[in-house]
Amino acid sequence: MRYPVVLAYHDVSPRPRLSGNWVPPCSFRNHVRFLLKRLKPLDPIRLSLPLPKEGFLITFDDALEGVYRHAYPIMEETGIKGVVFVVTAFIGRKNLWDAHFGTTVRHMSRSDISELSDAGWLIGSHTVSHAALPYLPGDRLRYELEYSKKYLEDLTGKEVSVIAYPFNMYDPRTLNMAREVGYKWGFAGPSLKKNFTPLNIPRIPVFLPDVSLRHKMLPLWTVVDVLATLPSRLTPLYMGLRERILNAFRKR
Repeated sequence: MRYPVVLAYHDVSPRPRLSGNWVPPCSFRNHVRFLLKRLKPLDPIRLSLPLPKEGFLITFDDALEGVYRHAYPIMEETGIKGVVFVVTAFIGRKNLWDAHFGTTVRHMSRSDISELSDAGWLIGSHTVSHAALPYLPGDRLRYELEYSKKYLEDLTGKEVSVIAYPFNMYDPRTLNMAREVGYKWGFAGPSLKKNFTPLNIPRIPVFLPDVSLRHKMLPLWTVVDVLATLPSRLTPLYMGLRERILNAFRKR
């Protein structure tokens, strides 16, 4: 069994799209059943290290609307509480950074996020603009971490102490700044390293082809997940190129 069993989803939706960062509700329901037969759900509000090896945690990056509409009801049926990481500048707007090849998806609204928080879900930051944090100058890095935290605290009325790093990218400077502005927990992507701190907890990514979670629980599958998530590190380059092309057209 892999440890820790912290799953990282993006979207749960019946609507097909040309992207692997989503699962249909039927697969997600099967995932939940699989986990409940083998492990105990962790209460995200009461996390502490070491995370129990017999427990599991479900997290969602980007706070996409499909999570509220489809994952939330399934988890409520069994009393599981999740963690959703919000990109504050995109609340209620459409996703603009993932390569959906012509299809975009909407992020949760303020009321959706508030409802999840009131229902016992943990609301965390995914920064302000979903920027690749290691590439930012110091003042912008602080803004992405600090402003998103304060915004969500104002929205939910609760302390926001968790963050997930966009594109699973972080460096020592990012971790130090996250600690400095008040984060207690940080979640990243799959890692081959055995040692981790509360600010760089590895997660198991779940994609469209993962109809079953059985193979995802194998320790050796970590290598596959690390390789599968490498292309996401190219997304900031794609975004920069896209912006330069758009700017060139605007100047014409």
